[in-house]
This record gives sequence, C-alpha cells and structure tokens, in this order.
Amino acid sequence: PLLRDLAGPAARRTAAGRDSGRTHPARRLRELTATARADAVLDLVRGVTAAVLGHPSAEAIEPGQPFLELGLDSLTSVELRNALAAETELRLPATIAFDHDSPLALAGHLDTLLGAASAERPQATENSAYTTDTDETIGRLFRRACEERRLREGFDLLQSVARLRPTFGAAAEVPASPTSVRLAKGAEPVHLVCFSSQVALAGVHQYARFASAFRDVRDVTALAVPGFAAGEPLPATEDALLDLLARMVREQVGDAPCALLGSSSGGVLAYATAARLAEEGRPPAGVVLLDTYVPGDDSLGQFEDQLLGGMFEREEGFARMDAARLSAMSWYFNLLGGWRPAPITPPVLLVRAGRPMPGGEQLAPGQWQTGWREADQVVDVPGNHFTMMEDLAGATAEAVDTWLRARPPQ
Repeated sequence: PLLRDLAGPAARRTAAGRDSGRTHPARRLRELTATARADAVLDLVRGVTAAVLGHPSAEAIEPGQPFLELGLDSLTSVELRNALAAETELRLPATIAFDHDSPLALAGHLDTLLGAASAERPQATENSAYTTDTDETIGRLFRRACEERRLREGFDLLQSVARLRPTFGAAAEVPASPTSVRLAKGAEPVHLVCFSSQVALAGVHQYARFASAFRDVRDVTALAVPGFAAGEPLPATEDALLDLLARMVREQVGDAPCALLGSSSGGVLAYATAARLAEEGRPPAGVVLLDTYVPGDDSLGQFEDQLLGGMFEREEGFARMDAARLSAMSWYFNLLGGWRPAPITPPVLLVRAGRPMPGGEQLAPGQWQTGWREADQVVDVPGNHFTMMEDLAGATAEAVDTWLRARPPQ
C-alpha cells in the first residue's frame, strides 16, 4: 500500500472488462472446428501467459518452452489459471501450469476439455464430477480432523484410501517416470536436482522461486515424487521407491556431475537417493538438506499444528489437495516413518531456517531447529520453515550456490 501511488495501477486483462454485448470467448471456442479450436486455444494460452508475465505480446512466448523457464512461479501460475478459467469457463486446478508444463501442452489439455464440454453428456465430464466430489469429501473430512486435533483419525482415513490404490514393487513396473521439469540453465558444472516434498501440496512448483536465482548460473531440475498425481501407483517398498528415484536422476543428468537437494521432507528422499546412487558406484557431488527433519524427530512433533495449518493456508497458491495427494502423503509418512540416515560418502550441507515457525518464538534454537549428525556443514538462513523457500528463497539459494562452488565436481 505504501508504494501503490508510486507504481500506478497494475494492468490486468480480465473477463470482467469485456463488452457484455459480445459473445463469451468460451462459446466462440466451442463453436470452432477441431483444427481451428486447437490453434485458437494455443493463441489464447500464449496471450494470457504473456500478459501475466508482463510481456507486450504473445510473440514473446515460445509454445514449447516450459512455463518455469519462462519465469512462471507459484503466484503467477494462479493468475494464469484464473485468467484461463475466466476465458474458457472451465474449472481448472491451481496446479494447471505445472501439470501441463508448457503453453503447447496446456493448450492441448484445454482443447480436450473444451471438446468434451461441447459434446452432449460426455463421459469425461461425469467422471470428472465424480472425482471432484470424492476429492472434496476426503479433503473436507481431513481438514476437520486436523481442526479438531484428531490427527490419528484423519491419517487413518487417508491411509485407507491409499491402501486401495495400485502400487509398484520394482522401478521396471513404472515405464514412464513421474514429471521432471528443468527450472534453470547455466554453465556451472554441477547440475542441481531437487526432490519434491512428501506433503499434499508439494511438487516441482515448490522450487520455482528458489530456482529463479540459478537462471543463467547452473542447471536446476525438479523431480516429482511418484504417486502424487491421479492414476500414478504408489511405491510398495522403500527399495522400489529409491530404485525409481535413482533412475530418474540418471535420466536427467546422464554422466554429468550433480548434487541432490530436498526441502523439508524432500531432503529425506535426496539423502536416501544419494546413498542408493553411491551403492551403484555413481555418488553425487553433494547433498543439500533444506530445513529437513529426520522422521520421528521430537523437535518436529511440537509443530504439527503449524505445519498442517501452513499447508492448508497455501493450498490455493500451490496445489489442490485432492484424494491422490492426500493419500500419497499418508502413504509416504508410513513408508518412511522408520527411516534413519546412515553415513554416506558425498558431503552434506544442512541449510536451516533462522526463525522458528509461529508459536515457537519463546523456544531456544536447540528446541526447534533440526540437526543432522551426518551434515558436514550447517548454515542458517533468514526466514522460517516456509518463508525461507518463499519470499526469502533468494538468500537460501545463495547459501546453496556458495557451498556448491566450493565443492569440486566429481
């Protein structure tokens, strides 16, 4: 508010500003032939993306370039979703730009939805409505359990849903790896590979702000965790999970030197995958843990309410917590609940939040900060568990980059 008069009003393109006498663009799109509609939808996505990112025209948006490389982050992705929903009259999730990671891919998805909406009583729409109702019921019940401090009953519900889902017992049973997105490119020799956390709102999008500091500096890739997307199987065992994650790393980096990084519970996956790669004779150059707690750590237990509350507060801007995401979260908590770190050969950096989560201000740092005996270096950065990867992500990225530059690539 203090700077609003200096900056002037923001230019926004919304459906509300359109002449009410004109035909809504969604209707015009549905009336086009299939070929014409596909071209028109791609033009729409490129135009809206350009507007959200502040470009003067759609010509600045390459159809096949990933959204995150274009500069989209968790906040602008919501603006993109809102604008596209208004233009198409479709109900779109907040993660639409991360589920379909380029303008071309997103346009293809929207074209399919518009085609289904044009048909009379399409089966896809009925299934989507059923899925939405189921997701909302499960999400509402879990939220109520958290609000009433009945966490055990809430997670029992999610675990029951997870047990009904398909699983894989070996990496070979998953021919197509889960989503991976290149977030940044640069000349530095060590490729940074980031693992999504194991919470319901996590995904490759959680590293969008963090990775923006590495553009033109080093390659940064984010890997999705298997089972968090609808239709994906869950890992039946820890071994099956680590074999798949190790394969995903090899697919992304080849023989190039890399470091594995994970924020929050994603650090557990980064550390465990580094151990698996070392067993295979391909250890990473390093492992970075961003405010990661060891499963079962007593320091983490006292902040359960704040962690869950922060997750619900960020749902609109990060990801819709549907049945797949919620049940996967519960499954992983059980699968890795007994995991403990063993010594590994790659060096380990622990980057900790410099401030406690709300409610912990009166505690001494030793009572709320995480600690890993296996860490070779510990660095504290500004912010708390959440903000160190949001508004203060630049400082966190700087600490990581400084450490990586001091490590010779292997």
